[in-house]
Amino acid sequence: MSQTTSLAFQSDMPAIEPSFPVVINPEPGAPDAVAYVRNHKDRIEKLVTEHGAVLLRGFDVREPGQFFDIISQISTEILNYSERSSPRHAVSDRVYTSTDHPPDQNIELHAEQSYTLNWPCFICFFCHTRPGTGGNTPIADNRRILSRLPKSLAERFEAHGILYQRTYTPGLGVSWQTAFQTEDPAQVEAFCKERDIDFHWDAEGRLKTKQYRSAFQHHPVTQEKLWFNHALFFHVTSLEPHITEALIEAVGYENVPTNTFFGNGEPFSPEDLAAMRQAVAAEKRSFDWVKGDVLILDNMICQHGRDPFSGERRIYTLMARPYQSIRSPLILRR
Repeated sequence: MSQTTSLAFQSDMPAIEPSFPVVINPEPGAPDAVAYVRNHKDRIEKLVTEHGAVLLRGFDVREPGQFFDIISQISTEILNYSERSSPRHAVSDRVYTSTDHPPDQNIELHAEQSYTLNWPCFICFFCHTRPGTGGNTPIADNRRILSRLPKSLAERFEAHGILYQRTYTPGLGVSWQTAFQTEDPAQVEAFCKERDIDFHWDAEGRLKTKQYRSAFQHHPVTQEKLWFNHALFFHVTSLEPHITEALIEAVGYENVPTNTFFGNGEPFSPEDLAAMRQAVAAEKRSFDWVKGDVLILDNMICQHGRDPFSGERRIYTLMARPYQSIRSPLILRR
């Protein structure tokens, strides 16, 4: 599944077979990981763009600070986690836990922050402590997922886009204070207006938002059209069935924390959801974490998720290079 290549002491890009992810092991005498990535920045970034995922394995990476310094060699634009949708906490400067989601639950594959207007071009992971069992970070290629979608479904997304609907109920899921990193409702409203997010506060004081977005984006380097969205991740059925049922019973279908629709408000049919899930499943790839691994993903090409696990698992993440520093996103016109 994985292709191993070494770039140390080589003057030319190595000829490698397509793989997912590409695995880079250091040769004897190679410098430390920070210097190694700095010396081979262009080559590594080219591999990430071509394949979507590069795994640095066998380097002596032990701490979040080293992880930060490694990725800083590829991009100095390391991002804070804003407009949040997943529970995470910082472990050092702009390095976060990959997720604080309960370990017994699966996390649907997704492209990080594709619901925003300024997502990270790179999302990276560092294995500080490998899980006891499970806990892999599966990945999937958005280019290949798009090629597997039924033409009629892709055309409906092209015509209508996606509607992301969120309800921030106190004590249920991510709070608006956490999502927007403020205690001030006025700041939330200003942020929403700036980022093309419809919002209102309901009779019970809950913040409710709607985001109309394109289901596709163009890669800033390759210009490829990509399947790039949270259609499945935010859909209410992405949760375990018993959790979905409990949420609907507690707050009603219209008030679940997140849900998705076609941009015209039409719900996804069971067949639509099945087609999307089948396309993702067919392209899903996985590997077992090894302590010290650093995984670099092109966030637009490569989705990621998380398998349930047992034992201690410390996988840290950081995000880099905001998309709007390169080009403007495709906007759904209403």
